[in-house]
Amino acid sequence: VYRRGNRWLVGILTPASEYLAGLLPLVRENDPQAATLAILRASTGEFPKAVTSGVERVAKELGFRVVLLREYDPGQTDFGEIVDLVETARPNVLVAVGRIEDDLGLARELADRGPAIGAVAVVATPIQQFQDALGADAEGFLGPSQWEPGADNAVNCGPSSLEVLESLRQAGHPDPDYPMVQAYAAGVVAQRCMEAAGTLESAALRETAGALDFSTFYGRFKIDPTTGRQIGRSVVIVQRQAGRNVVVWPPGGTGSQLHYPWRGTGL
Repeated sequence: VYRRGNRWLVGILTPASEYLAGLLPLVRENDPQAATLAILRASTGEFPKAVTSGVERVAKELGFRVVLLREYDPGQTDFGEIVDLVETARPNVLVAVGRIEDDLGLARELADRGPAIGAVAVVATPIQQFQDALGADAEGFLGPSQWEPGADNAVNCGPSSLEVLESLRQAGHPDPDYPMVQAYAAGVVAQRCMEAAGTLESAALRETAGALDFSTFYGRFKIDPTTGRQIGRSVVIVQRQAGRNVVVWPPGGTGSQLHYPWRGTGL
């Protein structure tokens, strides 16, 4: 949407191409010998290609080889043949991205088969639906999250993470996923723009949004003033450990360690 010349966009989310930018540095930090990558993605839509393009860019920078790149039709229910290819390729890192239903189906097949892979990243991993669908088999999967309660974000505008969570709990949402929280963040950003612009006039609000640079509980807010694309914030990478999301990237936050290799499989 940022390339189509739309004038009124104000991006809250980190662009998809940056979703897993920290994955390969994270793996290399834990395994200096890791050097191979497999990519599985839905064949339609811009989102899967955008996510994996960022991974491929970093792979080139770090010297990872792509040993498997396989696209599949959205809505596919049998991932057995694809996992056969993964088992043959034996990559150090596997990245999978499609629709939520695709991610769940592929993750189930991977969990059942347990191929020898160092790290497995599935974009749907952080949402509660993933944990609900896989149960104990969700353990060890990695994924990108726009926000986690354990992320260390400095705040100079609006409520803290604890205040936001308490507000949502009082409204009947005891365990909100990041999509609900990012909607809250959009409200905080809109309020800040209105305060700074001193008006509700659309052009003034959009111009103001393009000039602001501040931090909410959701992270830094700074957009490209022309396109509206978010350029100030980054996602965190989480791993399912003991039934919950644990932030493992960037380093220096919670101090949680990556469980590697995935499920203890040997390489």
